[in-house]
Amino acid sequence: MECRSFIQAVLSKLQEKSPLKYTSAQKLLCLNPKGMATESSEGNITAFRALVRYLNEANRVAEGMHILSLYKKFLEEVVPQNKSKFLDSSHMFDQLYHRLLAGSDVYGQLWSIVKMVLLL
Repeated sequence: MECRSFIQAVLSKLQEKSPLKYTSAQKLLCLNPKGMATESSEGNITAFRALVRYLNEANRVAEGMHILSLYKKFLEEVVPQNKSKFLDSSHMFDQLYHRLLAGSDVYGQLWSIVKMVLLL
């Protein structure tokens, strides 16, 4: 019985300190490819705005509004054209985003943000 209460206490502490409790980690859902392809863009934009605000407060990004407009444009133009890639769970996040963003002149700044967030 003593062992069980110890394990419960340890697990409770682990859950308290879980990164999933942090707002920044919760806002990463805006980069979930399946969510981008199936959910409303309003919720993703709100989450991305909060993520950019968090990065701005941490002095990681300077121009949040431009990056937010790039994200909106990405949701409107790129995601619908590549919906099957976003829905396919066999693609890795980083590979998918690298293919779609890294070589692009338009989305270069968005790629730098996505890359930074994926590496955090």
